[in-house]
Amino acid sequence: MKYINNLAVKMSISAAVTLIFANILNLQFSTVAAVIAILSIQDTRRKALIVGKNRVAACILAIILSFLIYKIIGQNAITFAIFLLIFIPLTSKLNISEGMVPAVVLSTHLLIANPINLYWIINETLLMIIGIGIASIANLFMPSLQHKFNVDKEYIEDSYKVILSKMAKSLVTYTVDIDEEIIMNALEKRINESCERAYKIVNNSFFKSESYYTDYMNMRKNQFDIIKKLRTHFEKFYMSFEQTYMISSFTQKVANQIEEANDCEELLDELEILKNDFKKMSLPKTREEFENRAQLLQFLNDMEDLLNMKRSFILNYRKYNNQK
Repeated sequence: MKYINNLAVKMSISAAVTLIFANILNLQFSTVAAVIAILSIQDTRRKALIVGKNRVAACILAIILSFLIYKIIGQNAITFAIFLLIFIPLTSKLNISEGMVPAVVLSTHLLIANPINLYWIINETLLMIIGIGIASIANLFMPSLQHKFNVDKEYIEDSYKVILSKMAKSLVTYTVDIDEEIIMNALEKRINESCERAYKIVNNSFFKSESYYTDYMNMRKNQFDIIKKLRTHFEKFYMSFEQTYMISSFTQKVANQIEEANDCEELLDELEILKNDFKKMSLPKTREEFENRAQLLQFLNDMEDLLNMKRSFILNYRKYNNQK
């Protein structure tokens, strides 16, 4: 709600300032400049730059095309239709469709101008410049989302720790805490919200290094998918073995080391030792034992995927920082 209010304030101030400037310059259809300013307010700086550039290009194209068509063929409904038949496909072909609507509005001013002369060309050009220009200045002021992102990151890591700790317990008790589903649902919602925040942070910056935020959230989101997969194994666990307690202990260790800075190297080494130890243990004696131990091994393989995903993220950013 706070973010929406921020956009509303920027739209209101931009429209008011634009209208004042347009009236000072005594421009015709000055309210259109205010509407262009409102339409040009965006939720990220990068998006604002792209949209603003495309609107300028579309408006200039519309003014030139309108002048040529209306001056040569005439000013009537038929020539306006001809203008649209040419202009709309052009904006699509040039990838400047964001500027189509304000550009068409400027064209209608030339359609009714009598006569079409330099005054009207300047008038429409200034409406465009003032509207998009003031909106561009307003778009520079974006709320900082880094603090909220850091809070989200801490919440996600703490939730992963709680969930993995519960899994470590469930492995040996065959019980699932009643609040686990509530934690999972709340966590999934928070991850999705944080992914949106990460996107906005990256698109409020023009530096490539800021992609850390989206990369981190993609890693955590993929880990969450694996955690959901880990939970499905508990539907088939109903027997305990020596391996069960070993995996339970390892799962608790993963929970205790879930923080961002851990590169998971030691955990992966320990997991490999676990796998080798399991190979040396006696084979299952019954079909039920075989199925349960196979499920345990699959649980461990999924845990390995969870750790490898984190390690890949850390190594990629170490490599990037070393190259800077």
